[in-house]
Amino acid sequence: MDVRVVVSSPDGAEPATVALSGERVTVGRLPEVNDIALEADPEHLVSRAEHCAFEHAGGAWRIVDGGGVNGTFVRRGGELTRVAGRMPLRDGDVVCVLGSVSHQDGPRYFELAFESAADSQATRAVVAPRSGEACLEYDPDAARLVLVSEGERHELAIRAQAHKLVRFMAERSPALCTHEELMHAVWGDEPMHSREELAKLVWELRKKLEPFGAEHLIENERRLGYRLRACP
Repeated sequence: MDVRVVVSSPDGAEPATVALSGERVTVGRLPEVNDIALEADPEHLVSRAEHCAFEHAGGAWRIVDGGGVNGTFVRRGGELTRVAGRMPLRDGDVVCVLGSVSHQDGPRYFELAFESAADSQATRAVVAPRSGEACLEYDPDAARLVLVSEGERHELAIRAQAHKLVRFMAERSPALCTHEELMHAVWGDEPMHSREELAKLVWELRKKLEPFGAEHLIENERRLGYRLRACP
């Protein structure tokens, strides 16, 4: 089973992808004693060794909390749940570890997005959103991205590269857009761009949707590409 986590830090550094293998993958602050090191952690909120661990048993992966005072959380469908002991993981779950706290911004987390080919979006039927369901609307003339949800419209501010990405995906929704198509749509023939940059751009878009619990409107098909759930 092809399984990995995409690790993002609170400081906005470029996400890193780590393949999960074996029976146990530990997560903590120090690189010398953990398989995945969460840095930088200037406030020392992450346990030095094994703050949490990904554990493989019985054909499934679980996240195991290490018992630290700041805990381990899983975001699923927009809801954040604290892990009590161990918790089975599904494709698309995001493991969250507290990385920063401020009175102005509130808590910010290291995020480890769990991706499993065994439960990939590639296995799901491609169905356009029905009337009344949350969806994304893009106006190419006005360069406006709008989330339509529960009868309300929310305009999302995104940067220029994200506009190129969304415009291309919206024109083809609900069809899958391959990594190569999307990279060409954003950067054209410019050299030295990578899938990691594309993944970061998608991650930024999902962060815009996160306060509305609408991250699922940009779907991922492992090793293939992304699709956008545009309004009918």
